[in-house]
Amino acid sequence: TLLNLSGCGLEPKIDTWSVQRLYSEAKESLQVGDYATAIKYYETLEARFPFETYAQQAQLDLIYAYYKYDEPESAIVTANRFIKYYPRHPYVDYAYYLKGLVNFKDRKSVV
Repeated sequence: TLLNLSGCGLEPKIDTWSVQRLYSEAKESLQVGDYATAIKYYETLEARFPFETYAQQAQLDLIYAYYKYDEPESAIVTANRFIKYYPRHPYVDYAYYLKGLVNFKDRKSVV
């Protein structure tokens, strides 16, 4: 039989984490290449703290995490959302760049 350990306290209780901790844990996961965990933490941060400054950076990092995790549709949707909501953000060009990378990779695999 398979044990369900999710309710046994072995998973971190991310619903109690501060915005700083969520961002820090997400960034660390991203840096070590654990894209699935990074995506989970960034998405949680965005949902719980949508108006925090960290949420804007989390969206940019989320685009990259989706790109590296081979989720091009999610990367493009997130990039488009960032560009729409923050057109004057100092790093909006990075969102355009990542969107271009996703499109280039997607097109290159078809050829």
